[in-house]
Amino acid sequence: MQKQRIAEVEHVEDHIVAFPAPRARPELRLANESDVSVVGPARRLQNDLAHAFAADAGWSVKRTVIVGLVFHAVILGSLAVAASNLVPHLTR
Repeated sequence: MQKQRIAEVEHVEDHIVAFPAPRARPELRLANESDVSVVGPARRLQNDLAHAFAADAGWSVKRTVIVGLVFHAVILGSLAVAASNLVPHLTR
């Protein structure tokens, strides 16, 4: 099988098809103060949505922090309940 494959590669008429030329690599350089940061379309959309929702709802930083704390408290509470229900099953 391997001999057949070697023979096929050796008998290829067009060597460009058999061994394509390597792609040219872009030249690397160090960033300096004149370079601007690149913001992708996904990040731009995320920022636009965040500004739109914040402007429409009139959310403050305090309200955002409180909602975040409540969210994390609910998640941690549900994990604690799940862990407490797991302990009796492990001790049996």
